[in-house]
Amino acid sequence: MEKRIRQYTVLINEDGMRLDEFLSYKIGRFSRTQASHCIKAGAVGIEPYRPVKPALRIHTGDVISLAQTMSGDVPMYDEVQLIDETQDFWVFNKPAGMAVHPTANIYHNTMTRYVETIIGRPVYVVHRLDKETSGILIMAKTPEVSRDLDGLFQSRDVQKQYDAVVYNAKSRYYPGCVFDIDIPLGFAGVVLPRITMGVGELEAHTHFECVEIHGCFAWLKADLHSGRQHQIRVHLALNGTPILGDKLYLFGENFYKDYLDGEKTPGFTPYRQLLHASKLAFVWKDRAMEWNVPCPEIMKTVLRGPVLPDLFPGDYAKLFLDS
Repeated sequence: MEKRIRQYTVLINEDGMRLDEFLSYKIGRFSRTQASHCIKAGAVGIEPYRPVKPALRIHTGDVISLAQTMSGDVPMYDEVQLIDETQDFWVFNKPAGMAVHPTANIYHNTMTRYVETIIGRPVYVVHRLDKETSGILIMAKTPEVSRDLDGLFQSRDVQKQYDAVVYNAKSRYYPGCVFDIDIPLGFAGVVLPRITMGVGELEAHTHFECVEIHGCFAWLKADLHSGRQHQIRVHLALNGTPILGDKLYLFGENFYKDYLDGEKTPGFTPYRQLLHASKLAFVWKDRAMEWNVPCPEIMKTVLRGPVLPDLFPGDYAKLFLDS
């Protein structure tokens, strides 16, 4: 397995922080529990040298080193599809399981690394898809294009449509029904992991249409009228019909935290959340552009298949289901 050494110099505003708190603060999507495990495993050092422990108080000028083993960071480059290219940007069909940009534990298996390695060009992220969400992703070729596209996305002059397979609690949905969810969203306070979203103050509006049901499952199409983090996932969970395979908003924070920390968790099906970015359209340089990609077969297989016991592992899968 490849190893990487990351170093961080403690700044004046970080003076006095606990070592595990500092690492969690510095590294995105890295919990204090994960930091504590690394410290206790001997993967963290400090200069000037002194024995390390999670509660060690660090000081301005200290240099913290973290040796990371990039386990599970296996590139999925052969599963990436380039569906269009212009002089300004690329349009990809991103596979589920591949991150858009590097995180604390992922470097190679990212879309940014794919473009740099396979295409051999620098790349600039315009928008993001969750690691387990598949579908259409735009990546810019220059900082200027990235800035302009970002402004376009922020203006909401972009049509974004997703497909999702959800737990149809209490038969809320039926083919042909349409509904809107406009619950404002925000970060869920002290809930871990820190990426968790919940009810907040940021405007969030999603339009849904049910196109098929099978047993206690439903296939929905979702049109985003705003672009909050995890918006579709959170809106559906708050509505009592979470997306199948969603380890955070279906199984809950405890499951997701244990999963990220490498703790033993019950088996679950499907292996990914059944959310797919199927359509993207906007006007670029006075030209109307639109892309559509078919949904992965796993979504149809799960929708029309039997209800397996490991769809709802143990006591974890109870978040929102009784709402």
